[in-house]
Amino acid sequence: MKHLKYLLPLLFIGFLACNSSRTPRAPKREVPIAINIKAHNNATVNFVNLDYFRLELIQELDQFQSVNFLLVDAQDNPEVVLNMEISTFTLWPRDERISRRRVSRRIVAGTDAAGKPIYQTVTASIDIVQIQRRSNARFTTDLTIKGTPGLKFSRTFVPNYNYVNTYVENIQGDSRAVDPSITMRGPNIEPTENDFLLILAREEMVRRLSTELRKYYDAQVKALAPLDTSKRN
Repeated sequence: MKHLKYLLPLLFIGFLACNSSRTPRAPKREVPIAINIKAHNNATVNFVNLDYFRLELIQELDQFQSVNFLLVDAQDNPEVVLNMEISTFTLWPRDERISRRRVSRRIVAGTDAAGKPIYQTVTASIDIVQIQRRSNARFTTDLTIKGTPGLKFSRTFVPNYNYVNTYVENIQGDSRAVDPSITMRGPNIEPTENDFLLILAREEMVRRLSTELRKYYDAQVKALAPLDTSKRN
């Protein structure tokens, strides 16, 4: 015990020395990026706020990157340029269907004199509401990173998304006949035109563009790491 009394302070001091000797992580480099969006004029695109879409897009691309992307205008000499053309954006009419269904459940209504459960079958009629709305888009993208070695990537994406929301309403009869997990589901807030376009962009386009940017800048950071180490030495 006597040796332990002297050993613990030494271990604590060693732990503090190790932490203090760690090299602080360098801040991420800020990379200016311009996102130029051209949308064909149609009834659905007219309801989309492209400035909002651009801001959401840069936030998506900025995740899990080894650099920070700074959104700038095209005339500000950006290092990264993403040209995007939304040639098609179709939002189909909202489809709402209501079906009447009779449901029943066997529940415990009480216990008998011996303490055994007494079961009872309860029934109810419910309306099952299902709302669907289909959407699709066509994104043509050209990604350019200036510098050495630089990068050029072009791809067209044609995603589809089907919004579905199913819930129960207008319960007539014994509500205990309806599974509680079903009654907890209510009508959701339906996506707006902006939401649909963002969801379609996330289907594949954002993921692929983000991967291309990550591969490029991860390689750049690794290439510069030995230089940073030699400067510190």
